[in-house]
Amino acid sequence: MKKFRLSLGIAVLTLIASMSLYGDFTAESILGTWLVPKEDAKVTIYKCGENFSGKITWLKTPTDLDEKNPDPEKRKNKILGMDMLWGFVFKDGQWVGGQIYDPDNGKTYKCKMWLKSDDVLNVRGYVGVPLFGRSELWKRVK
Repeated sequence: MKKFRLSLGIAVLTLIASMSLYGDFTAESILGTWLVPKEDAKVTIYKCGENFSGKITWLKTPTDLDEKNPDPEKRKNKILGMDMLWGFVFKDGQWVGGQIYDPDNGKTYKCKMWLKSDDVLNVRGYVGVPLFGRSELWKRVK
């Protein structure tokens, strides 16, 4: 009986591993405008050559400046209109290899993204490896 359970367990794990964990999305599935969880900003993700980037295209307080930027010259720039995502490539159902800038603290993180559904984007910013990070769910703006 133990051998049967072990064989069954291995078969199930093999099946799960062979299935796409990130759905059957194409590289362009991420394109569009997304509402962040605080609902105070919208980010439009667009294609730039072979890479994907994202720009803040709506802000609840549109006159906010990038006051926490580590570069003193950039602290005078408006947050509205800035690129906050850049350098992503589509690989194995995820957008990877990019970076995300957080204007709330002025820090830039490595980032990866994947769609949980057509209208929900998981955005994970991290330091070093994805294990050490934070995820947010962004909702597509229709």
